[in-house]
Amino acid sequence: MRPRAPAPGSSEKSLDNFMNNHMAPSSSRVPALYRETTICHSYMCIYAYGCLEKTNRPAKVLMRRCIRYMPEELRIKPGVSDLALDLLAKHRKTGQALDSKTTAILDELRPNGPLRRSA
Repeated sequence: MRPRAPAPGSSEKSLDNFMNNHMAPSSSRVPALYRETTICHSYMCIYAYGCLEKTNRPAKVLMRRCIRYMPEELRIKPGVSDLALDLLAKHRKTGQALDSKTTAILDELRPNGPLRRSA
């Protein structure tokens, strides 16, 4: 007998349900302190350029892997977030006056204007 394919969308629902379930303390060997999570908005984060956890959409990440929560001596040098760069690129596109250093940064990182339309 041939196995039947799941109904369209049912596998996505079950995957979402599985991913949204919190792991019970009894089945986890990791102490609760190390399972604390935060929502990562990499588009707005000043550490996103060097982050291994960043995604295109907001996502839950373990706090111990987020650069924002690391001790000061372990953090990378902060940069300019993608949101800030897109807002500056939008200002330049509308003709607002910007400093020469800002224009140089935008020429390097955003030569064609903002990445996102909503900026």
